[in-house]
Amino acid sequence: MAKNYAVRAGQRISTRHPFLYHGEGFHGKGHLWDLSISGWRSTGDHPVKPGMVMPVYIELPPGEGESECLLIDSAIVRWSSGRDAGWEIQTISETSQARLNRFLERARD
Repeated sequence: MAKNYAVRAGQRISTRHPFLYHGEGFHGKGHLWDLSISGWRSTGDHPVKPGMVMPVYIELPPGEGESECLLIDSAIVRWSSGRDAGWEIQTISETSQARLNRFLERARD
């Protein structure tokens, strides 16, 4: 049986940053890896399942006048294996999107 693959919206940047995620009845924390404009891969202390949707806070080094926390209003878990998972951004404010774009541009340089 053939597997279907989706093309990523952006190049992934190898990085490691703490993040917090809040599901129904739990709070998890972990580290994200391979960050892109559309999502990331992570390892967390609370397992998640594909299809779960929740807000996420990513800790990024602040730029001038920026907060340390970047809010993703909603992200969906696309795959999971134990404590590892792949997340896709569903809803993000224009301000947070611009901040994420700036961070990724700096990381590519």
